[in-house]
Order: sequence, then structure tokens, then C-alpha cells
Amino acid sequence: MKLFVTAPFLGTQNKREIEELCALVHEAGFEDFCFVRDVEKYQHMFDDVHELMRRAKEEISKCDALLMDYDGPANGRMIELGIAFSLGKTIIVTTRRGTSVKDTVRGVADVIIEYDKLADIVKPLSEVVTPGA
Repeated sequence: MKLFVTAPFLGTQNKREIEELCALVHEAGFEDFCFVRDVEKYQHMFDDVHELMRRAKEEISKCDALLMDYDGPANGRMIELGIAFSLGKTIIVTTRRGTSVKDTVRGVADVIIEYDKLADIVKPLSEVVTPGA
């Protein structure tokens, strides 16, 4: 099962966090895909915003589910969340325990996993969605 891991585009500023999240998804038994890492290579690649969103939709459509680590305002990640919802993809939201999750996010999420430290997502993620299902 392939998970589209959505992440904010911050150039290389959040590379370590993206790599950690993708490694945890992989540890849970899934194939991970992250647009920022795998397409944009942590750099500005699209001058045409329409092409950017077309390509994001194309990549989401190739995945079985979308995972978003929610920490509050998500801007562009909310668009990816909406695309996944409209395509009928499973939506998994991870969030630090105590984070206020907006009703709109709750309304599209199939699963919400709360954690104290990010590594805590591996076990519940592997139990929520069976890889290869």
C-alpha cells in the first residue's frame, strides 16, 4: 500500500522532519511517497501553479491513501487533503496529543492518530491500515 505523505514546502528547512515521517511510514510497512521530497527534491520546481496542482493530483491518484501530520494551519496541505478526499482515498491524520484538530479535517479523516512523540505513530499506523490490503 502506497501512502502519499503530505508536507509543507519549506525548501530544505524541513527535510529532516519529512525524512523522519517517511521513514516511520516505511517502518509501519508502507511504501511512502512525498511530493516535496520525490518530485520537488526540496526545491522550487514549478513556475506554473496550475501545473503544480495538476501534478499533485496525479501523484495522489497513484497512491492508496494520504497521510497528513496535522499541526494546525496547513495551507497547501489542505488542498492535497481535499484532492485525496474527492478521489475517495483513505485519509490518515497524525497529530501531537492535545492539538486542536479542525472539524473540517475531522470530517474528511478516516483515522486520526494522536502521539506524544512522532515515533509513536508506527504501531497504530500499521494496525489501522493493513499494508497490501
